[in-house]
Amino acid sequence: MQKFIPFYKSKNSNTSLDTFKSQLMSNSEYECRVKVNQRCLIDKMLSRYSTKFAVFRELLQNSDDATSSSVEIVFDSTKGENYSRLLFKNNGMNFREQDWDRLKKIAEGNPDEQKIGAFGVGFYSVFSVCEEPFVSSGNSGMAFYWQGDQLYVRHGPIKNSDSTWTTFLMDMRNPLKLPNLDEFCRFLTTSLGFTTNLRQISVYFNENELLNISKEIIGHPRSIKINSNINRESPEKLFKLESVNIHNVKFEVITTPRTVSYRNHEKKRVSVCFQIASGNLKVQIQRKFSSEMERLTKKKPPSKTTIQAILPIYSRSSDMTFDIFKDLLPYPEQGNIFIGFRTHQTTSYSVNFAARVIPTVERESIDFAEKTLSVYNTEMLCSIGALCRVLYEDEMNQISQLYQHKSDENQLMLEECSVRILNHFTFEQSTPDVKVGNIIESQFYRCCSSQLSILSTHGVKPINLIRLPNPEMTAFIKTTPVVPKIMMDHCESFFSRANSILKLIEQISINDVFKELKNRILDVDEMIALMKWWITRNFSITDHNNFMQLATVNIENKVLHLKNIRHFQNPGIINPGLDVPSNVLPYAISQHFNNKLDIFKQNFRNWTEISLVTWTRYIVGKYNFKNNPAFAEEFISTLSRGFKNAKKEDQFAICQLLSKIECIPTQFGVKRPSKTYFSDVTLFSDLPNISIKGDEKFFTEIGINKYVELEVVFARLVNSENLDHMKLLKYFAKFSEDLKDSDIEKLKKANIWIKECTDSNKSVNNVQRYLARDLYTPCYHNKELELPIINWKGHWNKYSNEAKFIIGLGLQEYPSIQTIFQLAEQSQPLELREKSLQYFIKNFKEKYFKIYNANLVHIKFLPCINDIYAKPSECYSNPHCKKMGFNVLRQDLCFLAKEIGVKKYPDYNLLQDKLVKNLPNMDNAKEIFEFMYFATHESNSNCKVLQNIKFIPIQEKVSPYKIIYHKPDECFFKVFNENYVDIFKCVDFGETANKFLKDCGVKQEPSTLDLAEYLIKSSREFWSKLNNKDSYTNILGTIAHNYEYLNKIKPGILDTMKRCPILLGIKKEVDISGTTADVYELACAEDIFINDNDKYRNIFNPLICPFTDRIEKFYEVLGSQSLDANVSTTTQHIAKEMTSIISHKVNEKILERVPWYYSGIKGGDLKNDISWIETLQVKQTDQINMNYVLIPKHEIKTNQISACVSENGNRLILYITNENYTDIANALVQRIHRRPERQHCTNLYLYLTSSIEQLHQLGYPTENICVNIKNVKIDELPNPPEPIKQLSTDEFENMLLEGITSCKSNYNRSIPTNNNPVETFMTEEKYYDSPLIYVKTINYIELHIKDTLDPSIILFPTATMEGNIQKFINVLVNVAEIFELPRNKINIFYDDDSTMVAFNRNKTLFFNLKCDIDHGRPFNKNIVYWFFTFCHELAHNFISPHNADFVYYLQSYANKYFSKLTDKIGHQSTYNQLVS
Repeated sequence: MQKFIPFYKSKNSNTSLDTFKSQLMSNSEYECRVKVNQRCLIDKMLSRYSTKFAVFRELLQNSDDATSSSVEIVFDSTKGENYSRLLFKNNGMNFREQDWDRLKKIAEGNPDEQKIGAFGVGFYSVFSVCEEPFVSSGNSGMAFYWQGDQLYVRHGPIKNSDSTWTTFLMDMRNPLKLPNLDEFCRFLTTSLGFTTNLRQISVYFNENELLNISKEIIGHPRSIKINSNINRESPEKLFKLESVNIHNVKFEVITTPRTVSYRNHEKKRVSVCFQIASGNLKVQIQRKFSSEMERLTKKKPPSKTTIQAILPIYSRSSDMTFDIFKDLLPYPEQGNIFIGFRTHQTTSYSVNFAARVIPTVERESIDFAEKTLSVYNTEMLCSIGALCRVLYEDEMNQISQLYQHKSDENQLMLEECSVRILNHFTFEQSTPDVKVGNIIESQFYRCCSSQLSILSTHGVKPINLIRLPNPEMTAFIKTTPVVPKIMMDHCESFFSRANSILKLIEQISINDVFKELKNRILDVDEMIALMKWWITRNFSITDHNNFMQLATVNIENKVLHLKNIRHFQNPGIINPGLDVPSNVLPYAISQHFNNKLDIFKQNFRNWTEISLVTWTRYIVGKYNFKNNPAFAEEFISTLSRGFKNAKKEDQFAICQLLSKIECIPTQFGVKRPSKTYFSDVTLFSDLPNISIKGDEKFFTEIGINKYVELEVVFARLVNSENLDHMKLLKYFAKFSEDLKDSDIEKLKKANIWIKECTDSNKSVNNVQRYLARDLYTPCYHNKELELPIINWKGHWNKYSNEAKFIIGLGLQEYPSIQTIFQLAEQSQPLELREKSLQYFIKNFKEKYFKIYNANLVHIKFLPCINDIYAKPSECYSNPHCKKMGFNVLRQDLCFLAKEIGVKKYPDYNLLQDKLVKNLPNMDNAKEIFEFMYFATHESNSNCKVLQNIKFIPIQEKVSPYKIIYHKPDECFFKVFNENYVDIFKCVDFGETANKFLKDCGVKQEPSTLDLAEYLIKSSREFWSKLNNKDSYTNILGTIAHNYEYLNKIKPGILDTMKRCPILLGIKKEVDISGTTADVYELACAEDIFINDNDKYRNIFNPLICPFTDRIEKFYEVLGSQSLDANVSTTTQHIAKEMTSIISHKVNEKILERVPWYYSGIKGGDLKNDISWIETLQVKQTDQINMNYVLIPKHEIKTNQISACVSENGNRLILYITNENYTDIANALVQRIHRRPERQHCTNLYLYLTSSIEQLHQLGYPTENICVNIKNVKIDELPNPPEPIKQLSTDEFENMLLEGITSCKSNYNRSIPTNNNPVETFMTEEKYYDSPLIYVKTINYIELHIKDTLDPSIILFPTATMEGNIQKFINVLVNVAEIFELPRNKINIFYDDDSTMVAFNRNKTLFFNLKCDIDHGRPFNKNIVYWFFTFCHELAHNFISPHNADFVYYLQSYANKYFSKLTDKIGHQSTYNQLVS
């Protein structure tokens, strides 16, 4: 096949295309004109003119280009406030022919390079308001009209009476509302800002003038010198700024209010003056660039052009607030770029600029999209930046000249003027195009080689020489030029940008400070300000050293260098007026830091506060105090004030200095400190007292005596004076705080004080004196208690200093607790005893409570009943304590019993001793037990300690009615059977007394443990007293139901019970009359058998357990054995065994009927499953003897029987002597059941002897269910998995049910390979990995086939295969109904090459049709087979591997649902018979 080559890639493609084009162009008959839908074109153009008043903007621009000086706008209305016609007139140059020609052409702009129009679409903005405009100019006119979507014109001469005006007539499509006059006036005023020729605009509504706006050039323009350091050329040298001139302009607006009558209202007139700066640019464009410009704009670039800026005229009184002029003078907002008229592009400065940049079509934005136009416009904007710099520097030059002759008022005016200038040229991001502002600002700074000039505190200087001010430094920075405050406040944005972004100006620095300090000496105020600033900063060590070296201050006409200062003065310690060393910072400076003296240490590293000891050395070394007591007093007062805050070593040094000199002024002159006393030490008149007030501690430390030494006092007292003890007391009390501890101890041991009531005849010298602690205060209560009282002169006031002092020496205020006890004991007079006791009671809480301890009181001071005195621990407050012989506190004192430690009841040990030593009798037991209840509950005592003490009296009911005492654990309050009343000890002493006995251990009634222990001890006695089987049985039943609990609370009790004859056994006996009756006996468990074989019981008549269920289980626990298990049998048949007609008949009967019997068995009583029946042989013999041996008793019995089952090697043989189905049934039941019963024999006998019709009428299953169910294991299940052991039976059955409900549907999905089935069932294959394909669904059951087989085997089966499928579905549905499994969760698959029976894929069950076809089992056998297959696969829902846990689940399902299987087989067999 030939490879395809695109045409445009073929070798001759270019040649071929050129040929095709030439052929087409050479034939003119194919030519046609491209048609333009002019209406759509104009509409699309107008969509670009979305600006408000766009029509007026374009017409005003055209008027200015036509050299018009005046414009009239007339809104014509015939009705109401809306206008329907608009006239726009200008007095410019009349239209020339080429102008008319261009007017009717779209997109053919004005070729004049000095004109604004470039695109030739501005006029067509009139179509935004009208359909058919008309233009008249001179004596010609042009009418526009539409024909369909095409625009046509008619142009020709007209008779025009007013040919000086060019008029645009526009009839509105719909009447329009007159524009907002304020907004319209603002637009027109702004539009007039940069017009070259246009000077006046008038607006009329019909004939009424609404607005008149005029612009007037005032005076002659001023030329600005362009400094040589300014680069006049733009970066790409397209433009060069040739010159700049400024002329003043006056705008005036006259408005007439629009009301009902326009004529009667006064016109409003506002005006403003400003400057228009014009920069004249020389255009230097290369020819190639010019050609590209001409191609793009359809006009040549101009050879020269002008850029303009509007600047305000600065005057402090000028008003720039008129809203009409806001767009002309936008300060403080950004100005706009004017391209003839105002655009929405801002300039980034607060100045409007006009420039002939090339706009976009809608003339609102500057064109940066086209590369050539972008270069042109960028260069033009750079020229605007240069013009801004020229204008700015011109303003600063004017300010600089005025600064030379400044006054305070002029200074403020210059600063305000500088603020205005800076704010006008402060950059802000322009919008919508940020590039515009960035270009202008960049060129503003880049065009000049010198730094920007600004006004500083020292005139106009380059900005890099000026610093941003720091208010904290203003007070001491005088020679460094900084930005004036008003400029910082109002030009924050400029200086922030200049500092952080443009890096033009810096903050004032430490080097500027050093320069200031180097150049001049500061005065005191400047130095204070400098230091306050310095301490707020964290400078380096180098800066600190420079600062200390340079800083000097003039103070009191002396120059002080900070580097010589070492200390500063604390006025709180040393008075400012006192003399200090020369290296201390003058107080004139430091006083301004009084609250922050620590800052000197932190910020002036080698300065420290002058210490008191340093100053003391300076003063002591310089002055003599002997002749100058006034200075000495001031000096000592200063030291006194600061001494306590001085260091310990400084205090010591000061004391050493002062102790050696005479420096303390007294009434006897200036003395050494050790020779003087405090001013209030007046014990003797010749003591020199100090006259200075100050810190007593300081005076004491330097050696001034605060009191007269005790040795002096004692010496004067002994030698001659013998002062009055009260006078001495007052003296000592006065100076008590200054006495040393040793002095106090001396006073405590001194016999100074006199007792009251001393013999008045004795002289003072002969009066006996006592220690203070031996006397009591002169109070009433001390006198009442006859205690020794101090002789006190005057009124006693314990709060006085004298009283406090002597009490401190030991004078007792009240008797001690031991003294009170001694005064209150029984040996004292009765009156004194009562007074003492009442005083103790009254003052107990206040004076004695904290020190009182009842256990430590050994004096019997408490009166009890019967005039006995006792210690607190020997008496009690409850009067009932007397019943048991205890002391009882006198009742009027019981209210205080708890506080003084008298208990309500005796301790439990005392109560127990009393109870045991004085056992209660039947008369007082109730009273004593009631008292014991309250006493023991009061103390929360544990009465269980009494449970082994015999103290409960019980009187015998028979003579001699002896009282016997019993332990609590032997007694009960009641028994549950009145027959037990005489057996158990029952007591009742009333409700309260019984509560005490209950606490001691008396039980409400005998517990199971009590019953068990009683039987262990006295079972035969109990049986003999009762001789009542039912009562004894009740006890055994109680114990049997709680034996596990008994063994738990008392381990080993079951072992004891095994050895004791506590169990009832029953046997049959024949009395004299020959009547057989049951006889009950007590025996040990090992002597009693569990009756699980009535036959053996009849043979041996042993003692058997007369009970079933729980009590029988209890007998087994204690050791009773199975009767059946303890009887061995041996058979002996006489004559030869043979197969006879009878044996054959019996064999067939067994094979037919015994399975029916098996199917009706419920529960787990089976001894062997049905499999043994299939191998059972039946033989007939003449006679059968059966030997029975009761093994534990060694008893042997022999009986003749007609049937028995014996094992002969590996064979089971039923021997019979005749067709006696009673014995046959009995023999078979012994093999089938663990515990054969009479009913079992009866049922089996019915199966063997009744006809099918009779069995059917009786409701027995009679269908043929002789199936092979060898796999059915009905024996006990294996041990369950560990998690199952924790579940109850109900919980486990719910788990099995959840295993069924968790089975999933397959949902018509095919089975891919590696589908991870679980292990398979009953096959040589362990896993099934073959892919299966879904074929169809029958009766909600999905059918699948192996992927290598033809699906039509299932999809379109043969008749035989159809029958096989239906038969298999019928079997599976019946089995599923047994498990209540929905049909849609059963899946059939067909694989003729696999022995697989079934598999479980993620809880989805699959069963093999091929397996069912191959086996061909009868229906009943088939149901059984697939029943166990279901059990197998359901077990896999819990566990995958075939292990012991798996078998447990499988057999659990088989056991649970086997009864339903048998029911299903019976019903289904009947159904199948009817069908067949």
